[in-house]
Amino acid sequence: MSDVRQETPDKAGEDTVERYRYALDWQEAFALRRWWQRLTLEPGELRKVTDAPAYPRGVRAALRRCESVNSVLLTEAFRHLWFSLESQAWDGAQANVLGKKRDQRLETWATIAAVVCELRGEAFGVPLGRRLGESKPGTDTPRMSDLRFQQLLDCHEPPELIRRSRRALKLAGNEGVSVVCLADSVALWWREQRGSYRPEATQRLAFILSNDYFGAHLPGASD
Repeated sequence: MSDVRQETPDKAGEDTVERYRYALDWQEAFALRRWWQRLTLEPGELRKVTDAPAYPRGVRAALRRCESVNSVLLTEAFRHLWFSLESQAWDGAQANVLGKKRDQRLETWATIAAVVCELRGEAFGVPLGRRLGESKPGTDTPRMSDLRFQQLLDCHEPPELIRRSRRALKLAGNEGVSVVCLADSVALWWREQRGSYRPEATQRLAFILSNDYFGAHLPGASD
């Protein structure tokens, strides 16, 4: 059993996560951010947001070495995350969040863990697409080229998504992105891979990422 310290947020905790999400509920977003903080932040920074202790050294490193969903499932880092998601009893609804089957939920969160563990510093409310579309310091070119961005949009298998998302985060300096927005995109990717598309085209992953990316480096693109 995980030794994770439980934090059960009341409704006020909803204000600590991004309000507009496409695939995660606010309790999941809260648990994800707290797990990431304990996994990543230095002790001094962590104490500013929670009394919960940091995870032992090496836990994050082991997760970063994983390249597949199955390998992530065996890590201590993922056990901490999964336990925090499954053991919380927010309004009695956690047993069947969004109607997902347990194995699908495991796949989704293992992929999320494999991607967000690369993020070293976050910016509240900033999606990955916007960060990738920003110009490199001292240049007029985006952090990620249009070609590589199109490749990121064209992922069809979890290992491919993990690999290309990690590469994208590296180009973003592994910082300046919201961990919640990042996880939400991965969860939405999984939802669409399973054939569940939102009826509104503007709420599908390709449009969301493209709108953020091109809106950051092409004048008028997001109008």
